[in-house]
Amino acid sequence: MGVAAEVGSNLLLFALVFGMSATVDIKDIKRQVGNRNALLTGVFLQFVVLPFLGFAVVKALNLSTAMGVTLLVVTSSPGGSYSNWWCSMFNADLALSVTMTAISTLLSIIMLPINLTIYTTFSYSGDVPKNL
Repeated sequence: MGVAAEVGSNLLLFALVFGMSATVDIKDIKRQVGNRNALLTGVFLQFVVLPFLGFAVVKALNLSTAMGVTLLVVTSSPGGSYSNWWCSMFNADLALSVTMTAISTLLSIIMLPINLTIYTTFSYSGDVPKNL
């Protein structure tokens, strides 16, 4: 793939994500911030359940260090704009999805290193967690 195609596809992806997020009214986002049950459920699933499931797969399949750490990074990372696209496609609550994406992105600054440290420590020898 040429450089122009890569740049073009990234610009189109940015336009798609920005365009979807821009369709959400600020008052809808403020209303969703008050939706504590939905947000706490999303945070719990994103930063507790999903990383644990990644850890369980790493242990169950006895993955190599490279594959296991990669899976742990993916399952410990925040949700992205792809969920916003699915919500838009199926007419789900886009404001909740955008709000959850923003909150999980901010929380991931702290939660990603914590989850990686915890799960790599229990999955691999002492060198792997120290090298992260």
